[in-house]
This record gives sequence, structure tokens and C-alpha cells, in this order.
Amino acid sequence: MVVIEDEPMVLMAYELMFEAWGYRFVGADCASSALTQLMVLRRAPDFIVADYRLAEGNTGTQAISLLRQAFGHDIPGLLVTGETSIETLRDAASTGFPLLRKPVNSRQLQDAVVRCIGGAC
Repeated sequence: MVVIEDEPMVLMAYELMFEAWGYRFVGADCASSALTQLMVLRRAPDFIVADYRLAEGNTGTQAISLLRQAFGHDIPGLLVTGETSIETLRDAASTGFPLLRKPVNSRQLQDAVVRCIGGAC
């Protein structure tokens, strides 16, 4: 499980949740950091959760795409956003990745991850 989130407190909350659910967790504030950690661990992610808006104008869509390219297959993933503008929500939805809007409770997140890992995304 990889989570890309540039807010440290939010990333820590994700880590606590996913580890409590039994996932091996890799958290990073950007895609390149996640990729570096995964290369050190010598493993591909089985799932990616990415915040839609990341630092320096990057997006979660770009992050998921980078990891997919690096590992050579379509790793399931989902986007999470706190954005409320119609334009941003349309753009995020147009990626084809499931989109959860913040605040996301643990049950919503767990259900979305289970559905996607099961191939329903």
C-alpha cells in the first residue's frame, strides 16, 4: 500500500489506519519519494492512494501514473481530494480513478480500497 499525501498529519493518520487493517504501508509526500522507498524495499505497490493536489503543482494523477510506469503495470489506485471547485472535481473524475472527497472516514476508505483491489475500479 502506497499513500502519497503532502500533509504530514494526514499521512500519519493514513499510516495508522492502513497498518491497523494489516497492510504494509509506504507513505510519501510525493511520487519520487514513494518510488525511492519502493525501490529500496524491492517491491511493487499493490495499491496507491494519492491526494489529488500535491506540492509544487503536482497531482495525484501524475503520481499514480509515475508509479505505474515505473513498475510496468496498472496498479489500482484512488484519488482523495478536499477540493470543492467544479473544475477540479471534473478534472479529477476525468482520470478514471475513483475519487473520494475529504473528509473521508475510515469505513469509506476501507470499502473503496477493498472494491478496487477486488477489481471493481
